[in-house]
Amino acid sequence: MSVTGNQKVAATAKQTPTTTSQTTIGEQVGKQTATKEIPQKKLVLMWAMILLGYFLFVVQWYSIGNFAGGYNANIGATTANAALTAMPNWTITLMRGIGSILAGYLLAKIGHRYAVITVLSLMVLSFPFLIVIGLDNWPKDTLVAGSSPEQYYSSAAFGLFLFFRLFLAIGGTTLITYTNSVIAKMPTEKRPTFMTINQFGFNGGAFFANFFFCFGLSSVINADPAVWLTILTLLLALIAIILVVYIMFGMEVLPAQKKQNTKFQNDDVTFGKVFKQGYTWKMSTIFIIWLIAVVFINSGTMRNVIEQSPANLQTLVEWNIANNTPISHTVVNEVDKYTWSISALANSTLGTKTSVVVGSGYNWVWPTFICMFVAGFFVGLLFISPFSKTIYKRKLFFHTMFILGFVFAAISLMIGYFGGYGNDAALAFFFIFIFISGMFLWAVQPVLLSLYQQAPQSNPKYAGIIAGLIWGIGYVGYTIFELVFSLISSYAGNATAFSTALGEAAKIVQTNQGDLSAVLANYTAPVGNIVTIIFFFIACLLVFIPIQMLPPAGIKDANGNFVPFTKTWKPWEWNFKKPEVRF
Repeated sequence: MSVTGNQKVAATAKQTPTTTSQTTIGEQVGKQTATKEIPQKKLVLMWAMILLGYFLFVVQWYSIGNFAGGYNANIGATTANAALTAMPNWTITLMRGIGSILAGYLLAKIGHRYAVITVLSLMVLSFPFLIVIGLDNWPKDTLVAGSSPEQYYSSAAFGLFLFFRLFLAIGGTTLITYTNSVIAKMPTEKRPTFMTINQFGFNGGAFFANFFFCFGLSSVINADPAVWLTILTLLLALIAIILVVYIMFGMEVLPAQKKQNTKFQNDDVTFGKVFKQGYTWKMSTIFIIWLIAVVFINSGTMRNVIEQSPANLQTLVEWNIANNTPISHTVVNEVDKYTWSISALANSTLGTKTSVVVGSGYNWVWPTFICMFVAGFFVGLLFISPFSKTIYKRKLFFHTMFILGFVFAAISLMIGYFGGYGNDAALAFFFIFIFISGMFLWAVQPVLLSLYQQAPQSNPKYAGIIAGLIWGIGYVGYTIFELVFSLISSYAGNATAFSTALGEAAKIVQTNQGDLSAVLANYTAPVGNIVTIIFFFIACLLVFIPIQMLPPAGIKDANGNFVPFTKTWKPWEWNFKKPEVRF
């Protein structure tokens, strides 16, 4: 803390007596759960190993989506149904929620070191999913309605693939919550820095996994099963190496909770007590909505909304006309003869070989959109995230960041929807505005997740438990949202309207009979897409309610007294490195 900052906090401390309720949870039990001092370098090493494991999980998560065209060739395509297509994603987010809640339980029962080893082991045990998607002799027992023979798929293979990936999801998500107990052992002034760098796990992983697909490499990687299987296997092998290293060098920062028959135990930090606190649920609600804003926006369902717009229908048809897309499969019937060459590209989900843009010159657009969105964080890291180390009040800052993030996201999505991928100027602004949106929405997360480190009741044990609960409740809530909207997208005329229009256009192109311009002019956006985009932004705007209900954040002085932040932040003051506002 700077000299000026010390003077301000000390002065405030004299005027702000600490109440019993503020210090009951966490202050006294810190002595009970304290372990021997761990050198800062060792803490940083442990934190880095956990963060690297999480980074590799995120790369795996996004790579599965980008490699869908490859593994669909083996287990079959599932793209005609938006809910089915979204299943690999929302099953991951659901298990992320369950895993995060499990994190706090493991922390209390077996201690931090063995909890980390357990979840890393779970990630390694997911390896059978590689075997499942690597086999190409699965019986194709189900036919996707209205599709070509290539779109038969095996429900058994798909089910096993999802099942084994659950281990990866539970372990991967839980890992990032375990950084909190390590960070809580570090000096107070260093904690915000490491909480901020934690963000590299997700944003860095998402960027890395999508970056190579920005150059149209999906067709190359997915063409040969050996390529994408090798990549996924290497990623899992790296996680196994981290597990071995952590077993060798990881130290205990928080031992397992022991039962004690004393009255003092009633004041201990327990999973149940933290779960019941109103503060936990306020933070979890904010996190649910934040996840909706930053995860759903680059989901396959949102991709459908944008790519199945009238503008992108025209872009797809025009490209296929210009490039004379051939019929490349066995003709099943007369209708299929005229529709397959374009309608097989209709279902724009996760970059599969049947995506609206794959094979049409635009397969790089959505990976680029994701990269631009998550890359915004790295700029916000310099100009926005340092706010977490100030003694400013938090609420106005959160309101401002979310408003700016939502506005620029809305502008970007509307440009992509109405401008279409075929409009170069629209495409450029589509990327620019989502980058700016990402700068605000991603960079606010480290500040948001620093709050429980700056709560009156905070200590290493409390931080570990509440972090798991916030992530767990957050991802379960997000999963419900994505599932509901993928169902709306599936059963509100979404795929039918777009595929029908493509089929009509394809027939006109193939036979040179009919009015193509009339088909394009008469196409209207499916109601499922309209409902999805409207409710997405309504859900986002709800974040301002729990933010307003949060109690003040603060820090503890040298005597352990909680001192709330009292300095008012003005939206036009962006220098967060001034000594008088930093601790």
